[in-house]
Amino acid sequence: MPSASNLMPEEERLQAIAAILKEELLCGTEAAKAVAKLRETLQKNPSGKGVTDDVKALETALQKLGALAKRTDAFLAQAGAKRLLDAVQALPPSPLREGVNRLAIRAAQQQRALQSAIAAANSLLEKSRGFIEFHVNLMTQTAASDTYTPPGASEAELRRGRRMFDANV
Repeated sequence: MPSASNLMPEEERLQAIAAILKEELLCGTEAAKAVAKLRETLQKNPSGKGVTDDVKALETALQKLGALAKRTDAFLAQAGAKRLLDAVQALPPSPLREGVNRLAIRAAQQQRALQSAIAAANSLLEKSRGFIEFHVNLMTQTAASDTYTPPGASEAELRRGRRMFDANV
């Protein structure tokens, strides 16, 4: 392999893009593991017990991805491209370019999988929030308001006391 001083600018750019994509794959894997752990915790504990550590791990992974995004944007500004794929396509064909294209495909697949996992975790967080709100309503003995209309009723009822499943905050 030629030394760094003998590399052509195109090869240097391809290597820089490859390094960015490799780091993206590593950070994405870390984020995917953190989301999976958070999802597992939420499935086991709808009350949210133990979620704090999992959220911190996910925040750390997402911060790394954010820092990488800033470096990627700086590289793209220097390269004069809007996307990494555009920067790669602007370079002449080579075996290294084909390898970078494969890395880009893997990174795109990982991004789609991560988006799906985050959506699933978000759904579980919403269910957990509902679970917590329900129990807060029970503990505070929340009463339905005077203008509360129960689901399926045509008009509002006068204050009727507490009904556990109708409580609305």
